[in-house]
Amino acid sequence: MKTYPSPSAGVSITACFISIAWMVLEYHRSLRFFLPEKSKLGCSSSIVYFLWNLLLIAPRVGAVALFTSVFPPYIALHFLLLWAALLLWAWAQHTDFMDSGPGEWLYRAMVALIWYFSWFNVAEGGTMGRSLIYHTFMAVDSSILLGTWYWYRDPIVTDHYVLPLLLALLVSYLLGLLLKTIYYKLFHPKIWQPLFQAGEDVPDNLVYRSLSPTDALPSVINKRMGALANSFYFSSSMQTGGKTNGIEINAIM
Repeated sequence: MKTYPSPSAGVSITACFISIAWMVLEYHRSLRFFLPEKSKLGCSSSIVYFLWNLLLIAPRVGAVALFTSVFPPYIALHFLLLWAALLLWAWAQHTDFMDSGPGEWLYRAMVALIWYFSWFNVAEGGTMGRSLIYHTFMAVDSSILLGTWYWYRDPIVTDHYVLPLLLALLVSYLLGLLLKTIYYKLFHPKIWQPLFQAGEDVPDNLVYRSLSPTDALPSVINKRMGALANSFYFSSSMQTGGKTNGIEINAIM
């Protein structure tokens, strides 16, 4: 007789996916309060941002849950090893969010905890490269978790849904990457910030436009959150192309 997962388990897992993606969206929106010069996050931007986070987080949570179903004691070891590696990676990015050394390491520890499920940028520059490294690493790690589950699962219980489940996780991950690319190409807001110091040469492929007096930049409300928001927005706009302090960048992503 076939055994199907209970409806309550499915509801709990779905609620987990949605709640994590929603919290990431709210975090993204909260950063904007500390950069008043940025445009408001529209409904379409919020929907796309929520969807690509949901589609990327769901396979990750699913892989962790499936691995835990066959090796419950080892998921803690897996988490600690991966968390330690992510902590070192946060340290290698020379984050500067807190005022003290211990506080900065606590911040990095929290970043590594979040990175276990979802990516966000914490340092200026190199956003695209770090994002590619992260998603590649997590894809390999999740594949190992799923492969381990597939090898040690109970075939009698899981044979009727294993292939649709694995296919759904793969499609979800690929769609998430696609929507993320679309978001950063079309929906991600850019921060108005100087690109060049006085006296520096300006590339020929920059297109200027004038700023009205109402475009003057207000001061950042919170130093720490302002720095974090700058890392999240400014470095992305620098690489994907956008408008910065009246300069339209024609750079290629």
